[in-house]
Amino acid sequence: MVAIKAEVRNTQDNMTAKAIRRAGWVPAVLYGTDVGNKEVKVLALELDQALREQNTNIPFTLQVEGKKYDVMVYELQRHPVQGRILHADFKQINMKEKIHTSVPVTMTGDPELGVATLVRHSVEISCLPTDIPATLSVDTDGLHIGDVILVEDLQIPPNVEVHLDGLEVVISVLAPKAKSDESIEAQQSAMEVAEQANAPIAEAKKV
Repeated sequence: MVAIKAEVRNTQDNMTAKAIRRAGWVPAVLYGTDVGNKEVKVLALELDQALREQNTNIPFTLQVEGKKYDVMVYELQRHPVQGRILHADFKQINMKEKIHTSVPVTMTGDPELGVATLVRHSVEISCLPTDIPATLSVDTDGLHIGDVILVEDLQIPPNVEVHLDGLEVVISVLAPKAKSDESIEAQQSAMEVAEQANAPIAEAKKV
């Protein structure tokens, strides 16, 4: 697993979060069964590099004061314009216990006709931390306008449980944007297919 070093923040030195960021750090909180709530800071460049190498749903090791903690990113706060990380919450996990998380859906290939559109950008799952897939990839080659990919069509790795109805639409193939009435009708038809497929699921959840 990727390892990141962290330092405990001294709350008595009156150093503001803004000053911590100016010094090249990201203020953060580590919490869990063994640590309670510990205010820490991590180097911004090191955290950015780690998150470029893997998604936030993948566990990594946080090293604090000579101790190692298996953690996941629970929450990231980013600058609304610059996108840089302003604050991070790290949650300690047990590598031998299943956890609930979400996995992003990605698409490869190109439909034979139409444009593939993500209806769901992520899928909720539960599994051991070591079994969490980085993404759920869907090959859209050969699909046509009006085709849909359902949750049950996804290639789910072994030991991973999905917490969504199998008939929920993940990807819908729409007509490319054009001025012709035929393309508009085709796009509306594809959207109606996705809406009709998900409608019974939404009603079932209300019961």
